[in-house]
Amino acid sequence: MQILLDVAIVAIFMLLVLLWLLKQFYDTRGYELGAQTRELHLLEREHENQRQRLTALTNITSDALILLDANARVLFMNDSAKSLIAVSDGVGRSLGEIAWALDLQPLVDQVMNEGGEAIGQTVVKGERAFDVRVRAIGKAAHSGALIGLNEVTALQRLGRARREFVANISHELRTPITSLQLLAETISIDTLDDRDLALELLGKLRAQLDLLHQLTDELMDLALIESGQAAIKLIQVPAIELANEAADSLRPQAERKGIALTVAVPSDLHVLADPQGIRKVIANLIHNAIKFTNSGGCIEVRAARRGDNIEFAVADSGIGIPSNDLPRIFERFYKVDRARVRRAGELSGTGLGLAIAKHMVEAHGGKIRAESIEGKGSTFYFTVPAAR
Repeated sequence: MQILLDVAIVAIFMLLVLLWLLKQFYDTRGYELGAQTRELHLLEREHENQRQRLTALTNITSDALILLDANARVLFMNDSAKSLIAVSDGVGRSLGEIAWALDLQPLVDQVMNEGGEAIGQTVVKGERAFDVRVRAIGKAAHSGALIGLNEVTALQRLGRARREFVANISHELRTPITSLQLLAETISIDTLDDRDLALELLGKLRAQLDLLHQLTDELMDLALIESGQAAIKLIQVPAIELANEAADSLRPQAERKGIALTVAVPSDLHVLADPQGIRKVIANLIHNAIKFTNSGGCIEVRAARRGDNIEFAVADSGIGIPSNDLPRIFERFYKVDRARVRRAGELSGTGLGLAIAKHMVEAHGGKIRAESIEGKGSTFYFTVPAAR
């Protein structure tokens, strides 16, 4: 019996020792696990901080950035990329799925296969153009790619506009310069003896010089307005005063062509505008109407209140504007079918009048537009602030 009791005591003691050892083991493991948990939390916080820094760095640039893994699946997109590609979140999706329209996969495949330097290319889709740069990240099976996208549609449009501007300037200058050269070569001692012929040639010389003067003046006006350097002094002025002054300056020209020019502007309308600038806008529109209206036609200048604005209208019964040309008539140097509107012996305009009118109206915070039916006439509308 004593032996059994001794054995039981020894067993209990051994069990207690085992329990103590197990406690020590689990305490140690618990401490280590707690330390690992704390370290993991620190790593998670650091990872989140790095992610936030990365997001802030990538979102501060206007370039669209897309990070891909080795399978061309999106790991990260900045806000510019989401906006450009029009997706709320592309993470986890394939590049071909979110940006199929840009066809970027061949560039990604090429850079992943070759590695090394980045590949750049301009991608044009419809009316939009993108500068694309792709760089490999990592090597072999662990490779990925970083795509940088920047829309350059506006830059290409500006470049095209600059080239067109230079070409148009060259064209517009060539015509009067060539005419002046021919007239100068025509004039001789014998020509000067013929008074009538000399006066005719002198008149043509003056006309070409007037055209050059008009072109340089309008180019300067347009440059000042577009650059914001044109001084615009807003004062309260009666709308009928601006309309009458612009119409009176062109009435003799309309009468010579047999066109009735009338002004129907209420006397109680007042605008807050730069008188010289708005007077020039109305005069440009009347001048165009005279040029494109046949003898026996009519032109009317009207105005009416539209909320906080006064809307002017210059309506004519002329040849009208083709619907295809209407969206472009306010562009610099744009002329509607030169052969249709230019008569024998008549000087064409510079193609700057409507562009100047548009910029001047917009400088007042207004808008300008045109409605036209080919063969029946056109009406140009523009708004300026009403005087309170």
